[in-house]
Amino acid sequence: MTDELDWNVAIYCFNEEKRLKGCLDSVIAALTGRRALITVVLNGSQDRSLDIAREAALAGGPIEIFQIAAADKSNAINQFIYTLRSPASAYGAVDGYAYIAATSFRAMEERLEADSHAMAVTGVCTNGRTMKLAAERTLKIGGQLHGQLHAFRRDFFDRMVTRGIKVPIGTYWGDGLLGSMAAHNLDAISQPWDNRRIVGVAAATYEIPALSLFSIDDVRRHLRRKVRQMRGRIQNSAIKDLIYRESYEGLPQDADELVENYLAVHGLPKVGWLDRAFQMVAIRQSQRAPKRERASLTPHRVELG
Repeated sequence: MTDELDWNVAIYCFNEEKRLKGCLDSVIAALTGRRALITVVLNGSQDRSLDIAREAALAGGPIEIFQIAAADKSNAINQFIYTLRSPASAYGAVDGYAYIAATSFRAMEERLEADSHAMAVTGVCTNGRTMKLAAERTLKIGGQLHGQLHAFRRDFFDRMVTRGIKVPIGTYWGDGLLGSMAAHNLDAISQPWDNRRIVGVAAATYEIPALSLFSIDDVRRHLRRKVRQMRGRIQNSAIKDLIYRESYEGLPQDADELVENYLAVHGLPKVGWLDRAFQMVAIRQSQRAPKRERASLTPHRVELG
């Protein structure tokens, strides 16, 4: 007899009061019949997300809640891997705005059991033209981790911790960097990229909110996302330059430091003229980003009583 869970699922949430309840309901339904714990990580949320998560926990959901002052998902990922997770056979991740299918966790669990070569499995999106194209590629080729829904073996996270490997704080595509670590089996120098180490699972599906051009809030959200994506593209160039020389142990604590060092050597990446304004704003944000205090990065458990 073992006390190990079947699943410990992290839900990362930044101001998702409109969709968090639906997300939690879908995750709880998908974990029915499994020994499971849901770890809600509120990274920088200032809306009613805490109240919604607490209500779900008090209603009997297998939920624990942590708050982190910094609105940084990469830090939240590190905190879950290093300090918050409970012993489990598999570790899932869901974004707080995603609604997942009831078959998701069982399907991912079965795939991990059947394919010992896979380090991670990933769900696929069922709405949105761009996301559907990405889903087709994921299922056919593999090698791509979707941040909205995925899972890792326990051994993979255990090895990360043993070697002290973390996602740099401020990394926009932190999930993508985790996927790179999985595809290289944590060794970017001597382990070639292998798409088969990240497997798409057709029965593990999710839906995400669609943005509308007729909503001022959605337009602003899209423009902010464009800047963050440009910042992410620069970060990706800097990460690739470093990991193929020093592997993942060489990653610094902060992504802005990584970008600063990269730009000093390589200069600005070339982009199309439509993206130049977003690139300049992204670089300015990176250069002006304040150093994060340790206290703002530390998770605090929310007591339910």
